[in-house]
Amino acid sequence: MSAGYKIAALMLSVWPAIAGDLNLHVHITRRLTKKTVAPTVYDLRGAASLSTAAVSEAVNEFDRTVVMLSGKAPIPVEPQTITIEQRNNHFEPDLAVIPAGSTARFPNFDPIFHNVFSLSHAQQFDLGFYPKGQSVPIKFDHPGVVQVYCHIHANMYAAIVVTDSPWYGKPDADGAITWKGIAPGHYRAEAWHRTAGMYSAEVDVPASGKAQADIWVPLDTERRP
Repeated sequence: MSAGYKIAALMLSVWPAIAGDLNLHVHITRRLTKKTVAPTVYDLRGAASLSTAAVSEAVNEFDRTVVMLSGKAPIPVEPQTITIEQRNNHFEPDLAVIPAGSTARFPNFDPIFHNVFSLSHAQQFDLGFYPKGQSVPIKFDHPGVVQVYCHIHANMYAAIVVTDSPWYGKPDADGAITWKGIAPGHYRAEAWHRTAGMYSAEVDVPASGKAQADIWVPLDTERRP
């Protein structure tokens, strides 16, 4: 572990003595996502465009949502290595949230070539064509939403949300998540949904006890930057 991460770990271990907790609840009261059967349209604004040619399918919208907490100076977080498989012409999983400096691998499990790429402002890359059994890693150094596609198969889409916050994750099946041991102060809670984009709410975390924040995602299917 580097010196920066050791210091960050020490700070996080001290904070609970003068820190509060945050209960965040994301509210989605209308289903936003439809199962697409036509190619996804490339979009640089932070949310995936959905084709009008779609079929209805039950979807838990919170599975398509990631949440973060920002406000204080960024604290170094130990990078991770995640795997997003290319399987049956889909990315699995198709949504991930990782700390900045992390690496994603994209192994190909299909008996055909794939070409993973992104045109997102947070990270642009092109991993080139490679066959089944091979994997190419890419490191994500900058916070932001990285939309990932395949040059060959336009229906393949995944999103990687990169954050410089130590408080991030996915909400539970009811849209809730709790973070503990947060230094007191003013923060912005953020929720990014694959269809709706980014939404946020301001919150003050006390020196002790719990704070509550609620993020409301619009009731329509319009996308937002």
